[in-house]
Amino acid sequence: METMIPLPTIHEVPRRGKMVSVKTKSGLVEDITALMDAVADRFDGDEDTDAEHDFVASHCPAGLEAAVRSLPKLSMHLLDAIAAGPVGIVGLAAKSGQLKGTVSKHVQRLVEAGLVVRTPVPGNRKEIELRLTADGERVAAAHRELHEEMNRGWRDFLMRYSVNELQVLTKVLRDLASARKVGVRMVAADQP
Repeated sequence: METMIPLPTIHEVPRRGKMVSVKTKSGLVEDITALMDAVADRFDGDEDTDAEHDFVASHCPAGLEAAVRSLPKLSMHLLDAIAAGPVGIVGLAAKSGQLKGTVSKHVQRLVEAGLVVRTPVPGNRKEIELRLTADGERVAAAHRELHEEMNRGWRDFLMRYSVNELQVLTKVLRDLASARKVGVRMVAADQP
């Protein structure tokens, strides 16, 4: 049986009369894997939540600052979903992809903060609708501004790349978004 010798991740190739170091495909894949971990770490930290709270609080009346700072990120996103129109707990859970119990706890926080009110559905004694209060509207508007600012940041950041680079990035991200996990492995959607 033949022993497999790993290929070097960098090798020398001639370019314009000079020898240039070029990474092999496996070397690039190793770099990408490490970079994906670094990017995930960069955008998954608690300091982002603090910056988001700072932004939303700065775009709300001073009297709402304590309420804004006390809300978890999920509560803010649920507030935004309620802003789209009256919805019940079950509908909100379905929209958010969260468990009904989790949504119920976050809604209770929003009610206690004075941002959401529960109103009975006429003709249905069991069901309630959730609506934003005037303060809830203010916080939801500031939260939308936050996401608009974040999106402007992403657009500005990505505009420095060429169309070809953006097309490659789009393909890679689309493939990642459609990939599935088999055990601990990432598998392309078109592979068995």
